[in-house]
Amino acid sequence: MIIMKLKQQIRRLLALECVGYFRPAGCVWVLLLAGRGFSLAEIGLAEGFFHLVSMICEIPSGMLADLLGRKRTLAAGQIMSGLSAAAMLLSDTMAGVCLGMALSAMGYNLASGTREAITYDSLVAYGVEEGYLKLSSRQNVVYRLTAAAAMLCAGATAAVGYRLAYAADILFALAGTCAALSLWEPVVTKGQRERENAPLRGLWSRLRAYLGETLRFLREHPRTLGLMLFNALVGAFATLLGFYLQDALPGAGAHPALLGPLLVAVGLGGAAGSHAAAGLARLPYRTAAVFSCAAIACGYLMAASNMLPLMAAGGFLAVAGDDCLQTLTDARLNQGLPSDQRATLISVSSMCFSLMMVVLSPLTGALVS
Repeated sequence: MIIMKLKQQIRRLLALECVGYFRPAGCVWVLLLAGRGFSLAEIGLAEGFFHLVSMICEIPSGMLADLLGRKRTLAAGQIMSGLSAAAMLLSDTMAGVCLGMALSAMGYNLASGTREAITYDSLVAYGVEEGYLKLSSRQNVVYRLTAAAAMLCAGATAAVGYRLAYAADILFALAGTCAALSLWEPVVTKGQRERENAPLRGLWSRLRAYLGETLRFLREHPRTLGLMLFNALVGAFATLLGFYLQDALPGAGAHPALLGPLLVAVGLGGAAGSHAAAGLARLPYRTAAVFSCAAIACGYLMAASNMLPLMAAGGFLAVAGDDCLQTLTDARLNQGLPSDQRATLISVSSMCFSLMMVVLSPLTGALVS
């Protein structure tokens, strides 16, 4: 019975990756905004605004997940994503786009750290946390395959227009909300048991206490913070290359019918990298990190060739290197984080990524305009 309950939780977590993150419009938002007449500089500004909001909300959202429950927080994140799609659908101004990006950032924040925390603690509840790397790798593979499927619709998304595309995103956000609410909440500490009995009791004092405990943990574990910053910097460079390719591939002569398959090929690099992480886990972390960074650097060189096959292959290589490093770093971090603050501390890692993107997104957009 116990094993069946855990297997059911794993199936539901994987289902959430499928329906909760299938976003036909969201995965090609750069392409859609460019098609509506927004410049790359404006798009870079919008991306920077996304990460500014994300940076501000990241740690509070992680604390809410630890204090109110991970299942509730994941459901709230899906609702925010749906509201973001609605804002992008209804607005034609830069202010409206920024509102949509802000809501999207909040949705991202509420899922960031929460997804990893509920997965890890679900395994801790049954004493099988050593299987986290394998399960995390599977989740990332499913997530990337889902994103690749959405990318495959890129040509159709551009053809039907942004309004229908964002309407589809709203429907999938509703399905994701239902998937999140179907999960069970793992309870592995005394603090979590107290939270489930009275989630709102003494919330403000608990928030202040959690913030103090988080800061104390980071002061006492500077190598953990260094690992977060390194992972964030590498991830930012890989993410920016993916955004650049959405605009560069059509500019290099990609026919609209080919755009979807090319972006799918790039996205599948994430699935390959996540799958490879389990094998590279046998190597020292620094060695695996060198391989990942080398893959991203080669990806940039290939993307600059202005030759469609090389550009797509370069994107594939960079995304593979990034997802491999992300999966390995996630497992390494979770091994040393306390369960009561797991979502909060993983959110610190995501905040580091947002900080990098706030600086690099507008700069990159201005340079390539």
